[in-house]
Amino acid sequence: MFDPVTADILRSAPALPGLDPEVLPQLLTAQYAELVARRLRMTEDGIGEAGDGAAETDWSLTRIADTYELIVSIQSEPDTRRAAAFVAGTARQILAQEAVAADETSATPVMDRDGIDPAVAAAVLFLAAEQYADAHEAARNIRIQDRPQPYVCTLLAEDIRDLALGRFESILKRAGRRPAAFVSGPSLEERSTTALFEALVVGIEMFAAEVLSVAVPEKAQGRFDSAQAAFQCVVQLSSRDHAELGPQAERLMTSYPGPRHIASLLLVAYESTAGAAVTKVPPPSGADPEFWRKWLRHRANSAPFLWPNHREALEKGFQDTGKSAVLVLPTGSGKTTVSCIKIAGALARRKSVIFIAPTHALVDQLTEDLQKVFPEELVGSVVSSDFDLAFAAGSALKSIEVMTPERCLALLSYAPEVFENVGLLVFDECHLLSPSSNLRRALDSMFCVLAFNSIVPDADFLFLSAMLKNGSEFAEWIKKLTGRDCVFADPLWKPSRQARGVVLYKRQALDAIRSRALEIQKDEDVRKGKVAKGLRKPAQEALTCLPFALFGLQHNWLKDNSASCTIVKISDTPITLTGKLVSRSEEGSKEKWISLTPNANKVAAQIAASAARNGLKGIVFVNSKVTSASTAREISKLLGGAPEATPDEQARWDALKSELGDLKHSLIPAPAAAVPHSAQMIRQERDLAERLYRRADGAQVIVATPTLAQGLNLPAHIAILAGDKRSDPDDGEREALE
Repeated sequence: MFDPVTADILRSAPALPGLDPEVLPQLLTAQYAELVARRLRMTEDGIGEAGDGAAETDWSLTRIADTYELIVSIQSEPDTRRAAAFVAGTARQILAQEAVAADETSATPVMDRDGIDPAVAAAVLFLAAEQYADAHEAARNIRIQDRPQPYVCTLLAEDIRDLALGRFESILKRAGRRPAAFVSGPSLEERSTTALFEALVVGIEMFAAEVLSVAVPEKAQGRFDSAQAAFQCVVQLSSRDHAELGPQAERLMTSYPGPRHIASLLLVAYESTAGAAVTKVPPPSGADPEFWRKWLRHRANSAPFLWPNHREALEKGFQDTGKSAVLVLPTGSGKTTVSCIKIAGALARRKSVIFIAPTHALVDQLTEDLQKVFPEELVGSVVSSDFDLAFAAGSALKSIEVMTPERCLALLSYAPEVFENVGLLVFDECHLLSPSSNLRRALDSMFCVLAFNSIVPDADFLFLSAMLKNGSEFAEWIKKLTGRDCVFADPLWKPSRQARGVVLYKRQALDAIRSRALEIQKDEDVRKGKVAKGLRKPAQEALTCLPFALFGLQHNWLKDNSASCTIVKISDTPITLTGKLVSRSEEGSKEKWISLTPNANKVAAQIAASAARNGLKGIVFVNSKVTSASTAREISKLLGGAPEATPDEQARWDALKSELGDLKHSLIPAPAAAVPHSAQMIRQERDLAERLYRRADGAQVIVATPTLAQGLNLPAHIAILAGDKRSDPDDGEREALE
């Protein structure tokens, strides 16, 4: 579940009696695997005991979270505190997901005098650990509506959720609407609790203003010197003795554990994140300071903090004018996010940018994403992927042009003059330059790079990839090609967590269903009066078995010739396998036997449907275009119902109908619970599938061929590979996935 860098962070947490931090990655992964399995099963029972491969320990998740949270509060050494915060946050997140899955949140307040919801603690702990993507994920579990709590607690919970989601503008807007004073109960305890929570609201508002580099909201002005001072004040006032009242009060202690707990965590989160604000990045040389300041504030409202891997690239100066860069970042580690800083530097110098992506689907998505990051109404930049307009006489490139390598090469060949003002070429998925997979595409891509450097020799390059093996050598070659520095960075860390498993079945159960199906087959042969060559339908229907998942508990499956894994049941309903009647030799005679096959597409469909029913959006990868459409239809039948089309989507369906003559000819004729995605679909169909899937209330499953894996970003919780083979596009033969 944890990449090597993240696993090392967990292992660096302080050791505790009976708990070796070396086993923390396996222990937490095992607990998460159990939670995932429970959500797939849709049962009401709690997290079961870990499987055989899990680390043996008496430490429960709650005990782990409580203890490491205490370490976070009292530890001053940054690395130790960060590791402890990450351990506690992960434990709290699993507990919060368990509570949400069991629908146990509505009866309790999100925070009160005595404590806070685990989802709130998880979000702030991840901020303290500088794991911003995890904080974003944890914030989704903060359920606020219809919970029994005072308004100030609701407001504080909303602020913390927006803090974790990076929505600082929302915090400041809420600050303008909130009352100057909050109503509380008549008792001293209730008034004190309200005052402490109000101070935390003010602290978060000041924190938001600092991150966005704007003035403190009016209602928060003059209350504290800084956000840090507000949090420290609550920590001090929430727990104190009363020795000053005399000997008779020596044992008198006033304690507000809920406010103190959240204040201590917010204090650590502030100290960990204040220096990571994107607004603190200085402009590169030659940049317009006003453009830079305006863009950074806009960027801070959606991506306020620089991730650790981004800071590593910035420390090497990849964003500087006159420097090229090769960044090798794992999938999900924000390649596009970090590239936007380099792009902003070029735009701030009034230069144009070329962004190269390998597929039309990715070109479309990047165009839409970059239009949001660089809105024309804010910074005056225009993002375009309208390749044909660039050939018009007297035309000029837009601020950012997104295109495939082949289109860029064509434009360089036929209209080189339009590149005169280009200051940066970004090449995403730059491993395409290798001839190992597609020689023609590699040649076109390399000619594109060479021609661009010849036509615009002063422009910078930025190469991005998740799978470049010789990145340092490539960076050296770019340095020789351009005659200028080329930065290389390849941090292994990534924010996303993946528990990886394989679906399997108990051998004893498989033998039992084979025997049962053979008995049915013989009975049917007797009843029909003849021996069937193939498997009869009743025998086939008897081939049902409960599925399990084997989850690896470490980044690599094998270590020291042993596997660290756990096995969990993922369905309480048997899944139908496929069988084939064959003859086999047994002790000198031949007898009928049933050869079982995984029935991978149908099994994947059932797992995806089960996940979708429990709120887990899924991607199913199949090996052919035809299977993509048929599996999507099957999942839609299993789920039932269909989302309503938005007005924007309906307009696109109307255009699709005009294109095809009738929607009955489309692979996606109407909104559905599951949609296909393949090269067989025309652009409008792929666009509709992606839009439907991105909506929280839209399609819950997308069924795709492996081409979708080439850089397209979609909001999936679970990815299911239906088999480990794919059809070769040239000869149709099935080959193993690399």
